[in-house]
Amino acid sequence: MHWTLGQLASVLGIDAPAEKGQLVVSSVVTDSRKIEPGCLFVALKGPNFDGHNFVARANELGAVAALVDAPVANDLPQLVCPDTRLALGLLAGAHRRTWQGPLVAVTGNSGKTTVKEMCAALLAPLGNVLATQGNLNNDFGAPLTLLRLRPHHQAAVIELGANHLGEIAWTAPLAQPDIAIITNVTGAHVGEFGGMGQIAQAKSELLAGLGEQGTAVLNRDDHYYSFWAARAAPRRVVSFGFHPQADVSASALSCDPQGRYAFTLLQHGRALGQLRLPLLGKHNVSNALAAAAAALTLGVPAEEIITRLQSLQTLAGRLAVVPGLRNAIVLDDTYNANPGAVKAALDTLASFPPPRWCALGAMGELGKHRLRYTLISVVMLLSWVSMSY
Repeated sequence: MHWTLGQLASVLGIDAPAEKGQLVVSSVVTDSRKIEPGCLFVALKGPNFDGHNFVARANELGAVAALVDAPVANDLPQLVCPDTRLALGLLAGAHRRTWQGPLVAVTGNSGKTTVKEMCAALLAPLGNVLATQGNLNNDFGAPLTLLRLRPHHQAAVIELGANHLGEIAWTAPLAQPDIAIITNVTGAHVGEFGGMGQIAQAKSELLAGLGEQGTAVLNRDDHYYSFWAARAAPRRVVSFGFHPQADVSASALSCDPQGRYAFTLLQHGRALGQLRLPLLGKHNVSNALAAAAAALTLGVPAEEIITRLQSLQTLAGRLAVVPGLRNAIVLDDTYNANPGAVKAALDTLASFPPPRWCALGAMGELGKHRLRYTLISVVMLLSWVSMSY
């Protein structure tokens, strides 16, 4: 990153600090614990924190300047903008426009972090790949990822999440993806959105960020596929899934006793090769198809895709196998949970011999739908138990 304070001020439509416009910013930081020499410290506010309280610390640690919503009594140069969160996004969008490589953006209720990591692995043949760290996918996490783009990156994979309508409508145009992946709608955050249709609408906001030459990679098995495909038009749509009409699909599926699937990867019905996915569960086959569709679209050879899919690592808290007492199998799926994820975990657990256990995360943000989806999950669990013993 190589922006001067004067250039950043111009992006925001504000004045640079007097006689400080030529100072060079090498990075952007919002976390006071990560302040480093040469950075711009962005003072964000939240329910339980106020970054403006750390401007003095930023000065002590070598920050070039601070972005604040009102002047702070400190001699650190300051860019003053009424809304620092909005300003962070504007800076990220401007920085993104200086970078020319292919960018893949991923959203969906379930699987987006896994698909993001899969895409990063599959795009490695293109060169150095920037990917979202962890799940920094909201309206300040996504801009921070974009601000990490550097000339040595040949590709980027950005995860975009939301818990309300309009959030992705803001972050998607900042990212300007060349490929937009929507994994599914499974009920996560349904309490925040009000219903499944509203979730589908929120995920479709990603498509607004696609340029005319962009490609939408959509789940052909999802109930909302046709809705998303219509929203993507006239841009290219590449579908993935188990549906017979999916562009990228799988055949000859078989599951071993450890819940790992072998299958033949297909593109337009043509076999590209066979593989065994090291990640557990059929849902991860769907995730792999999404990532493969993106990689194929960007020209990654099929043999590279197959090799890299077979070398994937399980993410912590996402159906990771943990040895239990007395030879029991424990599936750790504690990172998060939603109705779709619970079903995927139980389906995967069924492939293991007894004794077997599954640790699930809490299902939050269900709102008025909480009782309904909790009961559905209980029924799934009871049905699974009755079939297992």
